[in-house]
Amino acid sequence: MKKQYVTRKGTFDSGHRVMNERMKCFNMHGHTYLYELEFEFNEMEHIGYAIDFKEIKRVGCQWIDDILDHGFLVNPHDESVIAACKATHSKIWYMSLNGEHQYCNPSVENIAKEIFLAMEILFEKYNNLKIHKLTIYETPNCYTTCISELMPLPFGFEETPLHWALEVYFTMKQNPTQAKLWQEIRIEELNGLLRRNSKSTGNV
Repeated sequence: MKKQYVTRKGTFDSGHRVMNERMKCFNMHGHTYLYELEFEFNEMEHIGYAIDFKEIKRVGCQWIDDILDHGFLVNPHDESVIAACKATHSKIWYMSLNGEHQYCNPSVENIAKEIFLAMEILFEKYNNLKIHKLTIYETPNCYTTCISELMPLPFGFEETPLHWALEVYFTMKQNPTQAKLWQEIRIEELNGLLRRNSKSTGNV
Protein backbone atom coordinates (compact mmCIF):
# COMPACT_ATOMS: atom_id res chain seq x y z
CA MET A 1 0.00 0.00 0.00
CA LYS A 2 1.42 3.36 -1.01
CA LYS A 3 1.99 5.99 1.63
CA GLN A 4 1.82 9.73 1.33
CA TYR A 5 2.89 12.54 3.64
CA VAL A 6 1.76 16.06 4.50
CA THR A 7 3.77 18.59 6.48
CA ARG A 8 2.78 21.64 8.47
CA LYS A 9 5.42 24.12 9.63
CA GLY A 10 5.32 26.49 12.58
CA THR A 11 7.41 28.36 15.12
CA PHE A 12 7.41 28.97 18.85
CA ASP A 13 9.57 31.11 21.10
CA SER A 14 10.72 29.58 24.38
CA GLY A 15 13.40 30.05 26.99
CA HIS A 16 15.50 27.29 28.53
CA ARG A 17 18.87 26.37 29.92
CA VAL A 18 20.75 23.09 30.01
CA MET A 19 21.79 22.16 33.54
CA ASN A 20 25.38 20.98 34.00
CA GLU A 21 26.38 22.05 30.50
CA ARG A 22 29.76 23.77 30.57
CA MET A 23 29.52 26.17 27.65
CA LYS A 24 26.97 28.80 26.62
CA CYS A 25 23.78 26.79 27.12
CA PHE A 26 24.14 26.70 30.90
CA ASN A 27 22.95 30.33 30.83
CA MET A 28 19.28 31.20 30.68
CA HIS A 29 18.45 32.06 27.07
CA GLY A 30 15.86 31.45 24.40
CA HIS A 31 15.28 30.43 20.80
CA THR A 32 12.77 30.81 18.03
CA TYR A 33 12.19 27.14 17.29
CA LEU A 34 11.07 26.19 13.78
CA TYR A 35 9.23 22.87 13.63
CA GLU A 36 7.88 20.63 10.88
CA LEU A 37 5.07 18.18 11.67
CA GLU A 38 4.95 15.45 9.02
CA PHE A 39 1.94 13.10 8.95
CA GLU A 40 1.62 9.78 7.16
CA PHE A 41 -1.53 8.42 5.52
CA ASN A 42 -2.51 5.83 2.93
CA GLU A 43 -6.13 6.77 2.31
CA MET A 44 -7.79 10.11 1.58
CA GLU A 45 -11.27 11.44 2.14
CA HIS A 46 -13.51 11.94 -0.90
CA ILE A 47 -12.78 15.67 -0.77
CA GLY A 48 -9.17 14.95 -1.73
CA TYR A 49 -7.07 14.91 1.43
CA ALA A 50 -6.57 12.89 4.60
CA ILE A 51 -6.62 15.95 6.85
CA ASP A 52 -7.05 19.65 6.25
CA PHE A 53 -3.92 21.69 6.95
CA LYS A 54 -6.13 23.97 9.05
CA GLU A 55 -6.98 20.99 11.26
CA ILE A 56 -3.30 20.27 11.89
CA LYS A 57 -2.94 23.91 12.89
CA ARG A 58 -6.06 23.81 15.10
CA VAL A 59 -4.97 20.71 17.00
CA GLY A 60 -1.20 20.27 16.86
CA CYS A 61 0.11 23.78 16.31
CA GLN A 62 -2.35 25.23 18.80
CA TRP A 63 -1.13 22.85 21.51
CA ILE A 64 2.43 23.98 20.90
CA ASP A 65 1.34 27.62 20.99
CA ASP A 66 -0.74 27.22 24.16
CA ILE A 67 1.82 25.18 26.09
CA LEU A 68 5.29 26.10 24.88
CA ASP A 69 5.21 29.47 23.14
CA HIS A 70 6.56 32.36 25.23
CA GLY A 71 7.15 30.00 28.12
CA PHE A 72 10.20 28.63 29.89
CA LEU A 73 11.03 24.94 29.46
CA VAL A 74 12.65 23.64 32.62
CA ASN A 75 14.42 20.65 34.03
CA PRO A 76 12.33 19.65 37.10
CA HIS A 77 15.56 19.69 39.13
CA ASP A 78 16.45 23.26 38.14
CA GLU A 79 15.10 24.82 41.32
CA SER A 80 16.61 28.28 40.89
CA VAL A 81 15.10 28.77 37.43
CA ILE A 82 11.75 27.38 38.55
CA ALA A 83 11.75 29.81 41.48
CA ALA A 84 12.54 32.73 39.16
CA CYS A 85 9.71 31.78 36.80
CA LYS A 86 7.26 31.49 39.66
CA ALA A 87 8.37 34.82 41.12
CA THR A 88 7.64 36.54 37.80
CA HIS A 89 4.43 34.54 37.13
CA SER A 90 5.94 33.23 33.91
CA LYS A 91 4.62 30.31 31.93
CA ILE A 92 6.51 27.10 32.82
CA TRP A 93 6.66 23.73 31.14
CA TYR A 94 8.27 20.97 33.20
CA MET A 95 10.08 18.38 31.10
CA SER A 96 8.64 14.96 31.93
CA LEU A 97 10.12 12.36 29.58
CA ASN A 98 11.80 10.56 32.48
CA GLY A 99 8.81 10.74 34.82
CA GLU A 100 7.45 13.20 37.34
CA HIS A 101 10.12 15.21 39.18
CA GLN A 102 12.88 13.35 37.34
CA TYR A 103 15.98 14.96 35.87
CA CYS A 104 15.35 15.88 32.22
CA ASN A 105 17.07 18.75 30.48
CA PRO A 106 15.14 20.85 27.93
CA SER A 107 17.61 20.14 25.13
CA VAL A 108 16.20 20.38 21.62
CA GLU A 109 16.45 16.58 21.42
CA ASN A 110 14.28 16.10 24.51
CA ILE A 111 11.88 18.87 23.51
CA ALA A 112 11.38 17.15 20.16
CA LYS A 113 10.68 13.79 21.81
CA GLU A 114 8.13 15.35 24.14
CA ILE A 115 6.33 17.15 21.30
CA PHE A 116 6.38 14.00 19.16
CA LEU A 117 4.74 11.95 21.92
CA ALA A 118 2.18 14.72 22.41
CA MET A 119 1.31 14.66 18.69
CA GLU A 120 0.82 10.88 18.81
CA ILE A 121 -1.83 11.37 21.48
CA LEU A 122 -3.43 14.49 19.99
CA PHE A 123 -3.99 12.77 16.64
CA GLU A 124 -4.57 9.18 17.74
CA LYS A 125 -8.32 9.29 16.96
CA TYR A 126 -7.87 10.46 13.36
CA ASN A 127 -8.48 7.61 10.92
CA ASN A 128 -5.66 6.55 8.58
CA LEU A 129 -3.38 9.30 9.88
CA LYS A 130 -0.44 9.36 12.25
CA ILE A 131 2.54 11.53 13.03
CA HIS A 132 5.48 10.19 11.03
CA LYS A 133 8.27 12.68 11.58
CA LEU A 134 8.99 15.79 13.60
CA THR A 135 11.91 18.09 12.90
CA ILE A 136 12.80 21.02 15.16
CA TYR A 137 15.37 23.66 14.31
CA GLU A 138 16.89 25.26 17.38
CA THR A 139 18.93 27.54 15.11
CA PRO A 140 19.13 27.75 11.31
CA ASN A 141 22.12 25.39 11.43
CA CYS A 142 21.15 23.00 14.26
CA TYR A 143 18.15 20.67 14.30
CA THR A 144 16.94 17.27 15.41
CA THR A 145 14.48 14.78 13.90
CA CYS A 146 12.18 12.17 15.46
CA ILE A 147 10.80 9.38 13.24
CA SER A 148 7.82 7.20 14.19
CA GLU A 149 9.56 3.86 13.57
CA LEU A 150 12.22 4.86 16.09
CA MET A 151 9.90 6.49 18.64
CA PRO A 152 7.58 3.89 20.25
CA LEU A 153 5.51 5.07 23.18
CA PRO A 154 7.41 4.18 26.36
CA PHE A 155 5.97 1.44 28.57
CA GLY A 156 3.58 2.92 31.10
CA PHE A 157 3.30 6.19 29.18
CA GLU A 158 -0.38 6.49 30.13
CA GLU A 159 0.71 7.23 33.70
CA THR A 160 3.33 9.89 32.89
CA PRO A 161 2.94 13.60 33.62
CA LEU A 162 2.91 14.39 29.89
CA HIS A 163 -0.05 12.08 29.30
CA TRP A 164 -1.95 13.59 32.22
CA ALA A 165 -1.09 17.07 30.98
CA LEU A 166 -2.66 16.29 27.62
CA GLU A 167 -5.78 14.89 29.27
CA VAL A 168 -6.21 18.03 31.35
CA TYR A 169 -5.52 20.17 28.28
CA PHE A 170 -8.34 18.40 26.43
CA THR A 171 -10.68 18.93 29.37
CA MET A 172 -9.91 22.63 29.62
CA LYS A 173 -10.19 23.25 25.87
CA GLN A 174 -13.69 21.82 26.05
CA ASN A 175 -14.54 24.21 28.89
CA PRO A 176 -13.39 27.74 27.91
CA THR A 177 -14.14 29.10 31.39
CA GLN A 178 -11.27 26.95 32.68
CA ALA A 179 -8.83 27.71 29.89
CA LYS A 180 -7.31 30.70 31.65
CA LEU A 181 -6.32 28.45 34.55
CA TRP A 182 -4.02 26.34 32.38
CA GLN A 183 -0.91 28.43 32.86
CA GLU A 184 -1.27 28.22 36.64
CA ILE A 185 -1.26 24.42 36.72
CA ARG A 186 1.89 22.65 37.77
CA ILE A 187 2.81 19.17 36.64
CA GLU A 188 2.46 17.92 40.21
CA GLU A 189 -1.22 18.94 40.25
CA LEU A 190 -2.31 17.46 36.91
CA ASN A 191 -3.15 13.99 38.18
CA GLY A 192 -5.48 15.18 40.94
CA LEU A 193 -7.12 17.80 38.75
CA LEU A 194 -7.93 15.29 36.04
CA ARG A 195 -9.43 12.88 38.55
CA ARG A 196 -11.65 15.65 39.98
CA ASN A 197 -12.81 16.63 36.49
CA SER A 198 -13.47 12.99 35.58
CA LYS A 199 -15.65 12.47 38.67
CA SER A 200 -17.63 15.65 37.97
CA THR A 201 -18.40 14.56 34.40
CA GLY A 202 -19.16 10.94 35.28
CA ASN A 203 -16.10 9.55 33.51
CA VAL A 204 -13.86 6.95 35.06
